[in-house]
Formats: sequence, structure tokens, C-alpha cells
Amino acid sequence: MAITVEDLTRGYGAGKKRIEVLRKYSMKVESGAIYGLLGPSGCGKTTMLKVILGRIRPESGSVSVLGAKVGTPECTVPGSNVGYSPQEIALYEDLTISETLLFHGRLHQMSKDNIVKRQDWLIDFLDLPEPERQIGNLSGGQKRRVSLAVALLHEPKLLLLDEPTVGVDPELRARIWHHLREIADSG
Repeated sequence: MAITVEDLTRGYGAGKKRIEVLRKYSMKVESGAIYGLLGPSGCGKTTMLKVILGRIRPESGSVSVLGAKVGTPECTVPGSNVGYSPQEIALYEDLTISETLLFHGRLHQMSKDNIVKRQDWLIDFLDLPEPERQIGNLSGGQKRRVSLAVALLHEPKLLLLDEPTVGVDPELRARIWHHLREIADSG
């Protein structure tokens, strides 16, 4: 099982100002599956992803990722087993596309040759501008695609994507979903 969530409860605030976002929520995602969280804004989708990533703790219930409970020493998330593309852009504006991918690749202990090979493929696949372009000079859609490239760079066992195709043209959106289907089918 890639992800197991059991009776997860998570909210924000306290007392009368408390907002319960997730209440006794359970789900299972098998390895090789594409699983979508659907719902209106503010219903807890991003909160769920942050709990799965170990960025915030559940108030009750449990979450296991790739066979280990989140927050335990055995859990490899966060880490190189997961690729995450957040809804909000989280890139260093002063770096170039190439420097961004090199930085993240080295964090995942990739060889420079492998980083360059993946960079070339990702730039072509995601229709990114030349690798020397500074992140701060990219459009919002281009930044979102660089964020997706960072998530895909190290070919993780688990991809968590928060609205990965927002601001992407229909042709590229279809290519992205086709690629996601291919990697899901391969396990």
C-alpha cells in the first residue's frame, strides 16, 4: 500500500474559533494508483497532503506511507521516496532552472550526469524555457512547471501533486497526465 490513512482528524485554531478540516477520514491508495482528492476550496485536500508529508501532525488517527507510519524513524517521508509539487510556488527566485534542478538533484544524492540527463528530458517534456533562465523571471505557469520538474526529477516512488496542471495549456496537460499514467502503470 502506498498510503493508508485511518480515522484522521485535523483542524486549526482552538475553542470557538476552531475549524475542523478533517474528521475521522480514512483512505487507502495502492501502489501504482493515481488517486485524486476532489472537493471545494477549504475542504482539507492540502491539509491531507501536508499530513501525509509529515509537515503537520494529525490530532488523532494514523497515516502510513510506503509501509511506515509517518513521523517514525522507519518512515522515508519526507525524503527521496517522495516527490511533491505544492499548490503554492516554493522555488528560489534567484536561481536558474538548471541551478534549481541541480540543487534538488544533489539533495536526493543524484549524480551530476543523471541530473543533467533528467533536466534535458524534463525541460523538453514540460516545455520549459532555456535552463539559464532565472526563476524570478518566469511566468506563473512556467514556475508551476519547474515545480513539477523538481517533483519528477529524482523519479520517486510516490508523487504528491497539488493541482499540478493549473495554468498549463491543454496539450501539455494531456502530455503530463499521459506520463503520470505511464509511471503509475509501471508501479
